[in-house]
Amino acid sequence: MTDTMFESAGRLFFTRTRIKNLEKEINIAGINMPADSFAGYVALNAIVATVFLTLLILFYPPVYNAVTEIISFELPFPVFAAAALAFSFVFVYLSTMALLSTYLLMNAENRRNKLETALPDFLTLVASNIKAGMALDQAMWYSAKPEFGVLSDEVKAIVKSSFSGETLEHTLDKLAMRFDSRVFKRTIMLLKQASATGGELTDVLERTSDDVRNTIIMKKEIAASLVLYEIFVLFAAIAGTPFLFAVAAKLIQVFENIIPETSGLGGTPFSSFGGFAGAPVISSSDFFWFSIPTIFVTALISSFIVSAIRTGSKGQGMKYFPFVLILSYVVYFFVTSIVDAFFSAIA
Repeated sequence: MTDTMFESAGRLFFTRTRIKNLEKEINIAGINMPADSFAGYVALNAIVATVFLTLLILFYPPVYNAVTEIISFELPFPVFAAAALAFSFVFVYLSTMALLSTYLLMNAENRRNKLETALPDFLTLVASNIKAGMALDQAMWYSAKPEFGVLSDEVKAIVKSSFSGETLEHTLDKLAMRFDSRVFKRTIMLLKQASATGGELTDVLERTSDDVRNTIIMKKEIAASLVLYEIFVLFAAIAGTPFLFAVAAKLIQVFENIIPETSGLGGTPFSSFGGFAGAPVISSSDFFWFSIPTIFVTALISSFIVSAIRTGSKGQGMKYFPFVLILSYVVYFFVTSIVDAFFSAIA
């Protein structure tokens, strides 16, 4: 009953093309759930979150007062309720899509890393079993040892279908679709070609195992050689940017106190020069609301860069992003408090 409800919701809120694309994504992420049910589950949760956020804006006094202060003008309640519902829907939709994409991408990347780590030893064991006289599907089945983790689970779940009459080629295609790994897809393609043409499977497996092992070693060496760039990017995101923003914010506040008749930089003594006469007025409050999202974006981009340096893929960037973001904000507010204390001491 529950699955039927989720499937109906998924078909109602998602197009068939989107469900097909989602099916590929959840297969790669290792989620054993029908795509339309998964889509319905996500859609229903998004609807519940939208309704909850709308009610929070409309009937929770602190939130309602904060929103009315931000918009700074009065609206009829029906119009305000419609605007709150529209805002909640857009916010929840974007947040849900971002979180869903991040979750699926991180799962896929994690599975790929585990697969490529276990793949060389698995292929070597398959080659040994074939030398012992086993067929390819039997060799893969008996090579799926627990120490190979996710690779072993997927092989046992999929290869057993070849024992019930399914062609080995179709079985290998299904196995390749469970991982987002070019190395694994190339290995499956070589196995299919060698099996179809009567080639030496053991030679193919052993050479592929060596190639995968060398590729993993080379990736680690490249990452080690680029560690200095990684440190530089992290320092700029965690320490450099928050520090400069905190000092700049205090500088603007000092100008506001020195020249009280102005509200920001536009009226400073430098404005008497032609080059600064048309400068916009920037208050310390404006600069604060500028610096907060800028630090957020800087932390996000830096996380992607660090992920690309360390793993060769930007997909793992969301794994580092929360830590980089939290440390950036901690440094920003810590430096702000230190600078405020320093100026208050000498005032």
